[in-house]
Amino acid sequence: MWFPPRSVPLTLAVVGPVTGGSAPVAAAAARAFERLGHRVSFIDNRTFGPDLAACKTLPEGARQAEEVRVFLRAAAHTQKQLRESRPQLALFLAQAPVLSPDDLAPLAERDVPTVFWFVEDYHVFSYWRQAAPRFDHVWTLQQEPFTTALLNLGVRYVDWVPLACEPGPLVEAPIDACGDVTFVGTGYPNRVAHLAALQVPGLRLFGPHFAAEPSLRPFVAHDGTLPHEGLADLFRGSRINLNLSSEVDPRRFGSRKDLVNPRAFEICGAGGFQLADRLIPLEDFFEPGQEVVTFGNAEEAREVIARYLRDDLARRRIAAQGHARAVAEHSYEARLGKALSRLLARDGDRVYRAAG
Repeated sequence: MWFPPRSVPLTLAVVGPVTGGSAPVAAAAARAFERLGHRVSFIDNRTFGPDLAACKTLPEGARQAEEVRVFLRAAAHTQKQLRESRPQLALFLAQAPVLSPDDLAPLAERDVPTVFWFVEDYHVFSYWRQAAPRFDHVWTLQQEPFTTALLNLGVRYVDWVPLACEPGPLVEAPIDACGDVTFVGTGYPNRVAHLAALQVPGLRLFGPHFAAEPSLRPFVAHDGTLPHEGLADLFRGSRINLNLSSEVDPRRFGSRKDLVNPRAFEICGAGGFQLADRLIPLEDFFEPGQEVVTFGNAEEAREVIARYLRDDLARRRIAAQGHARAVAEHSYEARLGKALSRLLARDGDRVYRAAG
């Protein structure tokens, strides 16, 4: 079996969702593949986002019907773009508008391999059972027993591909640029409980649902989702960035997670100082105490926050070392370049045949 040199560019399609947290991941993946030298068709379905948002003003029955119509338009748009771009390989992010196996017809006609990058927690989002078997390859954030469950569904290839970041330059932001202690994210129940117990001076919260907790209202700096494009400046300008695991089921509060959230990479990629709870398995990617700092409970978090607010030099040294690790190992180019190489080792004959 012959494979062209790795320097030969591929023609790739990256298909993003209409909305949600995987949308910026899709855009970052498309940019990373372009920086790796490939020809990329980015099918950015966020253009249907305003139509979907407008559905919220409709009565419930009409809203659901209109939402379906929006997704059908996005699916038709995706099929059209796939026919026109004629990729050798197509990567679909979680919640991309693939409503049925027929939506992959433009690729099936040419035997083009497909990849589904499920950048979700499979414990929380169960639609992977219906979606995953439509694709040749599934990339996951979690390993066993998820891998075996996917293989049992008939997925041909499963690969562990964690999230990553687009590192920026290491620039020292002005003191007090964004505050002492910052948390950015959605107010999941366990996070609300964490932060209600913490309540350190200088705490600033950016995200929806925290204002519903009376004790946290004074700390809410932004009650809603921030644009992804501005997060790096916020992480860089905050003395301490909290990273808290998410959980909606009170029975699982305090349970060790089996995936690392995107903030872990984004904070370090921006050159920010990261203080994360130990439920997140950061040690697989960063060295605790050297590149990030971790805590186990609110009392320990208060002690660590006080220590590093006093010690600017140590805080900046850890942030710089975390940034260096993110640049070296956790950029989207590094992550996706390796994942693509593994895919070509398994399915390269189909990828290169699709170029004909």
